[in-house]
Amino acid sequence: MAVFKNLILDWSGTLVDDFPPVLTATNRIFEIYGKPAFTDAEFREKFFLPFPEFYKIHLPEAGSEQLDAHYHEAFRLLQEDIPLLPFARDFLDYAQGRGMPMFLLSTIHPEHYAVQSARLGIGKYFTHAYTRALDKRETIHRLLEEHGLDPRETLFVGDMAHDIETARHGGVASCAVLTGYDGLDKLRQANPDLLFQNLHQVRAYLEENRRPALPPPLATVGGLIYNRKGEVLMIQTYKWNNKWGIPGGKIQGNEPSLDALRREVMEETGLALDAVRFALVQDCIASPEFYRQAHFVLLNYTALCAPTPDDAVTLNEEADRYRWVTPDEAAALDLNTPTRILLDYVRSHPDLAFAA
Repeated sequence: MAVFKNLILDWSGTLVDDFPPVLTATNRIFEIYGKPAFTDAEFREKFFLPFPEFYKIHLPEAGSEQLDAHYHEAFRLLQEDIPLLPFARDFLDYAQGRGMPMFLLSTIHPEHYAVQSARLGIGKYFTHAYTRALDKRETIHRLLEEHGLDPRETLFVGDMAHDIETARHGGVASCAVLTGYDGLDKLRQANPDLLFQNLHQVRAYLEENRRPALPPPLATVGGLIYNRKGEVLMIQTYKWNNKWGIPGGKIQGNEPSLDALRREVMEETGLALDAVRFALVQDCIASPEFYRQAHFVLLNYTALCAPTPDDAVTLNEEADRYRWVTPDEAAALDLNTPTRILLDYVRSHPDLAFAA
């Protein structure tokens, strides 16, 4: 699953609900040229971007400058009450809080954008606003190049098939929302990479996929080691943010798990094991306590160590300190999470422990 670091956002129908004034301004143009007005349903069905191609079909007799002047004159009187769409501000706050650069790519007239963004207070969210992009496909490459964006890390969120086509043209991922001009059938035909009801669902998706995909899980072993006094061995290591834990490590190829446990404990502590009992299996996925992002499948055991003079432990370079403590004393230490889960499990299953 891709992790997106940059966002490109459409304006109309994605962030603001301007469908009524856009329809009214468009119908004003058609009225000037003696054409029948569109109903809401007709406009949703027939309207598409880029504007010049739409008007070439429906008003071929009108020049682009005339059309632009008529639209601007009508729309600027209608935009005072255009609201943000539900979840838009929350989405912008979320993306800004994550440090995601946001760029506006819209057909909106610069003057209309200035008025609306100032009134709504959202212009501050955008690193750069690319307005009056009549054909967004001609602008997206410039946007990516000017800001050094990696297309693989960039998501374009919009409400129209043209936005999806633009994303595909720029090599970025496309995300369609059903809050604007094009309905579900149109958007599905455009085949977006992602399709959501609204920006709240887009946010949930970004939150769920904010971490990079991890390599396949590593099978590991670890042991809660007892001495003859009924104490358990705790070791402290930088790998677990200096929290206390248990000895263990990765299982090697063609190595049985019990052999791996005995080898890892010997390498890390110098202790041989006399008895081993299986305890439980844990998943440890991208733990913030571990020094790097990883997915471990932890095979946890309890074991009794072979006697050594004064229970001496010889640590290798992976650990800084060790302690022999009672299970209750161990529970009071600053343990890493997998060790705490194992310790709590063993304390509730006395058959896994080794008493004095």
